[in-house]
Amino acid sequence: MEPLVSIIIPTYNDRRYVCDAVDSALAQIYPHCEIIVVDDGSTDGTANLLQERYGDQIRLICQENQGAAVARNTGLHAAQGEYIQLCDADDRLLPEKIARSLAVFQAQPETALVYTRYQPLESDGRTFVPVVIEPPPPDKLFCELLQVNFVPHGTVLARRNVVLAVGGYNPELPPAEDWDLWLRLAAAGHRFAWVDEVLMLYRLRPGSLHTNTIRMSESRLKIVQLARHYPCRNDCMNDAAYDRFEAGRHHQLAMVYWQAGRRADARHSFRTALALDPSLQRRINMLLAHLFPARIVLWIDGLVTRVRGQA
Repeated sequence: MEPLVSIIIPTYNDRRYVCDAVDSALAQIYPHCEIIVVDDGSTDGTANLLQERYGDQIRLICQENQGAAVARNTGLHAAQGEYIQLCDADDRLLPEKIARSLAVFQAQPETALVYTRYQPLESDGRTFVPVVIEPPPPDKLFCELLQVNFVPHGTVLARRNVVLAVGGYNPELPPAEDWDLWLRLAAAGHRFAWVDEVLMLYRLRPGSLHTNTIRMSESRLKIVQLARHYPCRNDCMNDAAYDRFEAGRHHQLAMVYWQAGRRADARHSFRTALALDPSLQRRINMLLAHLFPARIVLWIDGLVTRVRGQA
């Protein structure tokens, strides 16, 4: 008997887009699917629209607004499928998505998660295919993921039991909770695989660039701090190297804060980066020396020294 796949679609005030996601789930050529839509406290009539349009074609779960991670966990625990397909309300799955991903599981039964390429859709209709890399060997997976999240969330088909075993999504880490989940799966020794085809469409929606960038940078830093304590982290970096790695994240966050006008937060993050990696200032000065005259570099160096003195 072919396995059941649970397609989980969290939604919050997405009535403009969510039907596209549900329609794409219903259009899968693989027949054994259940569609679970978790309405996370929408106030725009999303739940009523879904109920009226789809009836018993979907399982609609309504809850108070608690965020996307909690909504995904609600769907994860309600799912009856052996596999879960993740699909946000503004994503669209191509008809072959689940069938092509399941074929990888059948060919590689030790696999826990399969991801694919995806196609972003700009608001003006422009498209491009981003770079998605093949997963590294299992012994390198955690270390490579720690450097960059190369697994596009909405393309993932995963074994439900392994996602539950590592605790599902952490609601304290939006909007990068998917990266945290992949790291925990990799740390537990699970294998990833991929399909080198575009099988999902991802809609790029306008939003607050500063706010989203700050939240993402803060979340990524928290994940790096959590990953420090995973035993397999020692296979990637020793403590000193990890200090430098984390310092880089603090420095990135400092730059994001500075660009957003949050000067006090920027100074705090920069001081933390320098405390973890005192050589950071020297390396920054070397870079600046290639870009600016010496007097500018000396002025910046003096400013950094004053900032450190305020710690």
